[in-house]
Amino acid sequence: MEKIPATSFALVSGSASWGIRFPEDVEEPGFRVARRDIVFDTPWGPSHGWKLIDIDGSVTADGQPRRILNVFAHGWPPDRIDHEAHRRVAWVLQEAGVAKIVASSTAGSLNRAILAGDFVIAGDILELHQTTHSTLPGRLSFECGARQMLCPQLAAVLQRTAEEIWPARARVYGHRAGLVAGHSWGPRYQTAAEARAYQSLGADFINHSIAPEATAAREIGACFVNSTHIVAAFSDYFAPPDESFRLEQVHGDLVRIASRISLKAIARAPASDECGCRRLRNPWPAAIRASS
Repeated sequence: MEKIPATSFALVSGSASWGIRFPEDVEEPGFRVARRDIVFDTPWGPSHGWKLIDIDGSVTADGQPRRILNVFAHGWPPDRIDHEAHRRVAWVLQEAGVAKIVASSTAGSLNRAILAGDFVIAGDILELHQTTHSTLPGRLSFECGARQMLCPQLAAVLQRTAEEIWPARARVYGHRAGLVAGHSWGPRYQTAAEARAYQSLGADFINHSIAPEATAAREIGACFVNSTHIVAAFSDYFAPPDESFRLEQVHGDLVRIASRISLKAIARAPASDECGCRRLRNPWPAAIRASS
């Protein structure tokens, strides 16, 4: 069985870095792949697509070298639809002792003011199936608070990094903008009716990964932030089929930039716990657990 290395930092790679060799094609100084194609065993089966990335101390927040865990495509198996992959990824991160998670992805806008090409950091999540694949050991094991699902400390680092790098023609929406990330399991995109429904519930953008990953991060006591750019405008949900959204149309020139942002953000992530995210996962009192 492959031994899970100890580390406090992880980068979950999603569609924001698809189509390139990550991180090699980004050509960001200070980052080197130590190992790739790693498979870890979990209680729910193997978790594929892992890498170990070494970060030089010259680019980290504390001046110390870091070895981070990175997983491809949110841990989704390429040969089948398997929504439980989020739980396997979270279990690996928990075993490694990960405390800070940056997850990259793309999303569709549900807000007319958020356009294709904009960079968005969520302030909250909207997930109506939050315990479908829980990592918790039992119903009465832990209380997981829903406040601050996205870490403000990590989000501030990510926003500063994005504002340095993201193209000036688009905008960067930070954590304080209060945007809500909606969740749909996919892989099918949302219908026009579904887009209106999620919008009416308060979601500003939507994808297939942010909400379950934020929930899993809370369950393992880790800080989480999404690094996401918009690839479909709200109007795209209502366009005729021959004019509908195609990922490659808006993704190609942004993939390396988005990947750079994620790499630099996890390198700059502070090791401190001043944000208080970890304290939102608490064991239920023994008296409650024993009351049955």
